[in-house]
Order: sequence, then C-alpha cells, then structure tokens
Amino acid sequence: MVDACDRLSLERPVLQAAMGGVARHDLVVAVSQAGGLGTLSYLPPAFFAEEIKRVEETLGQTPYAINLLLPIITRAHIEACLASRAPIVSLFYGFDADLISALKAAGKLVLFQVGSLAEARKVIAAGADGLIVQGHEAGGHVRGTQRLADVFARIREAFPETLLCAAGGIYDRQSAEGARALGADAVASGTRFLATPEAAAHQAYKQRLIEARETVITQLFGVGWRDPHRVIPNGAVRKWCDERGHAPAWLAVVHAVLGLVGKVAGGDGGAALTARQSLKSPLYTPASLTPEMEERLIECVALYAGEGVQHISALKPAAQIVEDLSP
Repeated sequence: MVDACDRLSLERPVLQAAMGGVARHDLVVAVSQAGGLGTLSYLPPAFFAEEIKRVEETLGQTPYAINLLLPIITRAHIEACLASRAPIVSLFYGFDADLISALKAAGKLVLFQVGSLAEARKVIAAGADGLIVQGHEAGGHVRGTQRLADVFARIREAFPETLLCAAGGIYDRQSAEGARALGADAVASGTRFLATPEAAAHQAYKQRLIEARETVITQLFGVGWRDPHRVIPNGAVRKWCDERGHAPAWLAVVHAVLGLVGKVAGGDGGAALTARQSLKSPLYTPASLTPEMEERLIECVALYAGEGVQHISALKPAAQIVEDLSP
C-alpha cells in the first residue's frame, strides 16, 4: 500500500476522472480546492491551452492533473501539457513509451489508466509511476472486460508497492470504502462528478443522469472511436442497437474508413458532424453533450455514465463529493 496523499500531494485520496469535453476548469478547480485531484480532460488544442491557463490562474500551486487520451491527442496537446505546472498527468487508451519518458523528464508524475494485468505490466515497465485500475462497470470509454474487484485483485497482487487507484462503480462513501478494502490507495470517480453544478455538461444531460436507472455497453458512437463505451440508453441506442447494445455490423466498416476521432472530430469538421447527428443515420461521434450544443442532440449523442448512475438522484457540489468519497 502507498500513501496516495503523500505521493500525489493531496489532502484527500480522491481523483476526479477525466471526462472528455466536460471536465473543464470549473470542475477541476472545485475538486482540487476541496483537497482531491481535479483532472482536465481532452479538449480541442486551442481550448485546451486556454483551460490550462484558467486552471493555473485560479489554483496557483495547488495540484491538479491533465489527461492525455492517447488515440486523439496532437502535438499541441503534448506541448501544452509539458509547459504546464500540472504535477500529474494521466494517460489512457494506448501506449507511448516515448511520451511517458518525456513527461517524466519534465518532472511529471505519470498515472496510466489500465483495464488488465497485461496492460499494467506493460506501462509499469515503461516507467509509469502509478495506475488507475478501471473496472468494467465504469462509464465512458471502457478499457477492461473484468469487474473492478477481479482486475484490481490481480494487479494489486502483481504490484504490491505501486500506487493503485480504483475506478468503476464508485459513487458514494460505501462504494469508495469497498474499493479501499480491495487495497486501493485512492479512488477515482467520473459519473458522480459529472452530476455536479461544476461539470461542463448540458443541463439536459445532467437531468438524464439523475433519472437514469440503466446503462449499456456499445460501440454505436464510434465515428473515429471504435472501442466500447458505457452510456445511458437514448433514442439512438434504442433505434440502432439490440437489447445488448450491439450496433449493426456494417457500422464497424464505416467507422474503420472514417479513421481516428482525432482526424475526424478533432477540429471544426468534427463539431459540424456532431451538430448534424440525428436518428435517421447511425453515424455518431463520441462527443459528449456540452452547454454549447443544441438540446435536441440529447437523443443522438453518447450519454456516458457508469453503472453507479442508478444510485444518483440529485446534483451535488464537487466539494461535497470529494468529502463523501474520502476515508
């Protein structure tokens, strides 16, 4: 076991997950000021650099993290991250040994989110300082196929002295205590922090979160991102997927042709594509519903959420959630 607060310079061993597009400065600042670790998510490059500036102007020397989502980041993201004061960088979905080395050379502590023991071994060997172990019950992009308790036990046994954070199905004090009982040095939560006033999600999305009682794993929202994601069922899921969340087989071919989301949805073209989405055609990007978008898109964008969403019935301030998830 590792003292996560000491290792990460935190007051509370609670991490806010990097939720693409919606984990912006308001949420990052609120979590970090409450003693946890706020994490800035993927955003278009210029917006990303501006958000880093806003976070640092507010937080000063208080720690926060930056997330680099490996399949879609650009050189501009990496340069902004290296130039930032963020002491911690989290990486997810992919592998880049040179990037790990560059981050460490810049004095960053590198956390890698993984979904299996094999992936954990690979990134630790490449120099990662710690792991965020993601269970299959997590929302958003799902890396692993095992429940948190199962995958975490294997990784903890293999790395008894490594900083391990648990993610997936953590939404209240009891679920956080359960993760710590597995041997987690810290806990990470996404869905619970998404249902906050500070998260930059559309109000219609937040309302769906507090009303939702089920989620589904699907690859429907795969224009540029063909891997599985857990979402709240909406009109698009109900129209184009079967009861298990499986999308039409021919979509996989279309997704492959369209390429990575960084090429398709990384700029103005991606925003335009998302804005044109409808129930008429199952060509959906992985974009979240943010305040800048039209509310009608609620039925045809990815409403990311973990299994714990069924236990969330109201918005809560981020600072209260940090306290709730703390030992």
